[in-house]
Amino acid sequence: MLIVRIPAARHKLPRRLDRIDAASDHRRMRAVPLSQIRGHRLQVRALQQVITGGRMGHAYLFEGTDAVGKRTLAWSVLARLACWSETPGDACGLCRSCRALQRGDHPDLVQLERDGTFIKIDQVREATARLKFEPVLGKIKGVLIDGAEGLKEEAANALLKTLEEPPPNTVFFLVTSRPQLLLPTIRSRCQVLRFGELASADLATLLQHEGHDPDAALAAAALAEGSLTAARALCDPDKLRIIDAIAEFAFELGSHTPAQAGGWTERLAGILNGEQPGEAAGRADFGRSELLLAVDALRAALRDAMLVACGHDPAGLPHARHAAAMRAMAARCDPDQIAKVLRLCESTEGRMNLNLGARMAWTELAVESSRLLGS
Repeated sequence: MLIVRIPAARHKLPRRLDRIDAASDHRRMRAVPLSQIRGHRLQVRALQQVITGGRMGHAYLFEGTDAVGKRTLAWSVLARLACWSETPGDACGLCRSCRALQRGDHPDLVQLERDGTFIKIDQVREATARLKFEPVLGKIKGVLIDGAEGLKEEAANALLKTLEEPPPNTVFFLVTSRPQLLLPTIRSRCQVLRFGELASADLATLLQHEGHDPDAALAAAALAEGSLTAARALCDPDKLRIIDAIAEFAFELGSHTPAQAGGWTERLAGILNGEQPGEAAGRADFGRSELLLAVDALRAALRDAMLVACGHDPAGLPHARHAAAMRAMAARCDPDQIAKVLRLCESTEGRMNLNLGARMAWTELAVESSRLLGS
């Protein structure tokens, strides 16, 4: 595939993960076989049906949650459309089109990305100029516009002219998490498929296929808010150390006095700032983004504990490695008590919008949680 690739603006991670660096390969192109796409089953099935029926449109808009595989799915469809195999199903992987795609030098398939802040008119003109000719290696020509909301006004207008009079045997895929920034006229020329978050189970499976430890994959998927990019970042050992430490604290709530729980604030500050176990605790501080990550980790652990309190087997839960601690918590706390603490986590996040100090917010959360679970 030909990549009109200039360094693109990094995708923003979910707000509570905005200080976690994404994995370095999060923007690589992947022609995954359609049958191996995880999640988005309805969208995949619909696309497979139009491919099989020969009813593929000329332009599609994949819109919705960021970093959930929209671009990957678009490349999978382009690979299937360009493939010379007449057998239904996935691209064959053997024909001249598939081999070129695997090498990364397919002359008929083009990806546009941001050049700095925008996708510029010269990029659109260069890509659309190639569409005047017959395909060189594949059955079709394809253009994938990643981050289509970044089309500069003149670039968007240039693209619109092509979408209004599309060349034969050409398919466009526009991928965006901010469809409201696209020209309405561009949206009207596309068939729209909407995408939501990936399920935690799908995220965990994808991470394990990439070689991550199963326990780490489950823990990261539980906090990633449906984003594979965020899940990869959370598989970092330092982030997992934070998640595990907060989980241990969560499962001890109610077994100590509220004052003891409040005293854990200093330990949390050290953990969030990279202090190793056994180091002398300093007066480390933490801010709003670190607090939100900590609250999310606390809430994820308590959700698992509530499931165990309701009779669920800890095996298979994101915090299964803490099975003994979850069972101990479930033995002393009923599900209603844990549910009250989960609501308290939600209200703590809301209060952060009032610029309440992070240290004070966590201390109050820890003290009140311990009181609720110890009563």
